[in-house]
Amino acid sequence: MMSRLWPFVLGSVALGLDAYVVAGLLPAIASSLSAREATVGLGVAAFTGSYAVAGPLLAGRAGQRSRRSLITALLVFTVANLATALSPTVWLFLGSRVAAGAAAGVYSPLSSAVAAELVGQDRRGRALALVLAGLAVGTVFGVPIGLALAQRWGWRAAILLIVAIGGTALAGITLRGGELPTIAASGAADRLRSIARPKNLLTVMVTLLTGCASLGLYTYLTVVLSAGSLASHQTMAIWVWGLGGAVGALGIGRFVDRCNPLRLSVVILAGLTCALIGMTLGQVPGIVVVSLFVWGLCGWASLAPQQHVLLQTNPSDGATAVAANASANYLGSALGAVIGSLLVVAHATPAMLCGSAAAVAAAALLCQLARQRMNSQS
Repeated sequence: MMSRLWPFVLGSVALGLDAYVVAGLLPAIASSLSAREATVGLGVAAFTGSYAVAGPLLAGRAGQRSRRSLITALLVFTVANLATALSPTVWLFLGSRVAAGAAAGVYSPLSSAVAAELVGQDRRGRALALVLAGLAVGTVFGVPIGLALAQRWGWRAAILLIVAIGGTALAGITLRGGELPTIAASGAADRLRSIARPKNLLTVMVTLLTGCASLGLYTYLTVVLSAGSLASHQTMAIWVWGLGGAVGALGIGRFVDRCNPLRLSVVILAGLTCALIGMTLGQVPGIVVVSLFVWGLCGWASLAPQQHVLLQTNPSDGATAVAANASANYLGSALGAVIGSLLVVAHATPAMLCGSAAAVAAAALLCQLARQRMNSQS
């Protein structure tokens, strides 16, 4: 049954690649489109913003006809990226990023919810982790490959890689026989009330803070490494982080199925906080290498337990809750990048950057402990 999930995983790979590769292509895109880099940079915000809005608003209703909705979302996502690759002007580029982000906002939470329904209850955690691992693989391994393609054949080649992966996932879902499970959803007002429930709100807040700490700091990883003992081995260091992320994303599923996901999240966030504190000791190479691995592992392992809890807590509107949580992850990443930018402009040291991220991770841990306590009292 798990083998049936490959199109959903591949779609997530395309989303993970799309969300982060554009940031590395900004100078080349700006030069090609005769636009300012700051204007082209709005494409990253356009993708993230439309993702964050479209997911909670549309994913719940989309789950009523999940197969058609997944096909439509992937089709729009793939065509929008093709438009990005062929954009002759910056305005068409920005418009295509809005469309791609909205489609991704529907596809990502819906594919997770459908994957969880396709397998038995005892394998739900593994199914969620497998689909979410696609995001990690797209980010950790896809982005370097995309940037390498861009260096050789131009930035449009990197975007066409996203088109190829998205098109393959689209074909996989379209050609598989039979209907996909319907994901329960309520009316618009009920969906908003669902997100606003204290338990859901606290879970989403944990995800927001975790994304801010982990993915936000990752935006400035080269800055962090440049002044430390691994300054001349930055590529190796990034791959250590990526290897940890792959292990965390792919391995967390079995633990989610076997352990209490709320307690598991506490352990993960404690590990993330310790790893980010370890990153402040940039002059000690052994500690930095271990911290990079644990940071990647815990950062990418953190999302699956939260999604599992939301699906358990919201049986009548799981897609909306999962969509809000996925949006929080992206918004947290964007918020962390903005805060990091302000700190860099203020000439913060790498240790201060890592210490700030550790403080945010500690806040996420405290929120998670409060969420666990809330569950034990109910």
